[in-house]
Amino acid sequence: MAFAPRIAHLDSSTVWRGGQQQLLLLAGELRARGCEQWLVARPGAVAEGLRAAGFTVLAPGAAAWRQVRRCDIAHAHDGRGHTWMLAATGLARGGAGLAATRRVLSRRVAYPIRGLASRWKYRRLDLAIAVSAHVAAQVAATGLARGRIAVVPDAVDLAALPEAAAARRRLRALADIPESAPCLVCVGAFSAEKGIADLIAAFALLPPACRLLLSGAGPLAEALRRQARASGVEGRVRFVAHLPAGPPEWIAAGDLFVMPSRAEGLGSAALLAMALGRPVVASAAGGIPELIESEVTGLLAPPGDPAALAAACRRLLDDAALGARLAAAARRGVERRHALGAIADATLTAYRLAGVAQAA
Repeated sequence: MAFAPRIAHLDSSTVWRGGQQQLLLLAGELRARGCEQWLVARPGAVAEGLRAAGFTVLAPGAAAWRQVRRCDIAHAHDGRGHTWMLAATGLARGGAGLAATRRVLSRRVAYPIRGLASRWKYRRLDLAIAVSAHVAAQVAATGLARGRIAVVPDAVDLAALPEAAAARRRLRALADIPESAPCLVCVGAFSAEKGIADLIAAFALLPPACRLLLSGAGPLAEALRRQARASGVEGRVRFVAHLPAGPPEWIAAGDLFVMPSRAEGLGSAALLAMALGRPVVASAAGGIPELIESEVTGLLAPPGDPAALAAACRRLLDDAALGARLAAAARRGVERRHALGAIADATLTAYRLAGVAQAA
């Protein structure tokens, strides 16, 4: 009999970002393998997106917690979901006639886990799935046994990627970018850890013919616009989140993808660029060096160093053959290590190692 546990996923976000896309990809692949699943999410974009994909979505509350306790696995996908999971499963531990619901947390962020309460929460887990070895080390620092920590990287749905040449033409026209202009793209939240300010500073060092597409939103949006004006590059930088296109299309519109993060669990946007065949320049922050081998599948620069970031971008803009070689090697790596099937297999293996006993 195939291993197909019953799973309750918990995600508290109301904003659709990389973590929510990974949840959708995983849940879809597990559904294809016969896993019965429920998703707990607050009303908003995340709940709507998961429901549109055909999943049963429950709002947090008593009914959701009862469903969580009926499952083989409660799988939280963010910090508040972790708290919900502990609250929902606490009474089920050791209950007469009940198989214990196994507590699983996916962690994708790269900041340290601080505070006694947070560490206590991690030690209550049966399994932590870290997106990279860098993140796994942060989880291990809480005192959770190494045997309860698995590394499973992000996935890419290769079949769903847009046709890159067509997307490039359409998106450049939409953003008023000349077809011949060298174009850098960055997709990410406008928050301090994403390093977008470093990218704008680096971009100001590049030739005037270059353009920069920034697809994102967040608390630093106005500050970044002011920085572009003060740096004299406002006319060459496009803030495009309001335009009708998604991250894959924007990435395809560029000649070069840049990830300037100062902290990153792995780098799902860079992974998407690698899948689309775009050369990548990134900072050597967090788990990014586990995804990108410098001079083999991309170029890396020190975090927080706009001059080094600009120099790496300039190398690839000036050497199309180098960019093509790096991009081809990166695409091959994505196909080997990040396809949906491989990530679902790794997740199911991790569930088994956590002692999940599929209920009859």
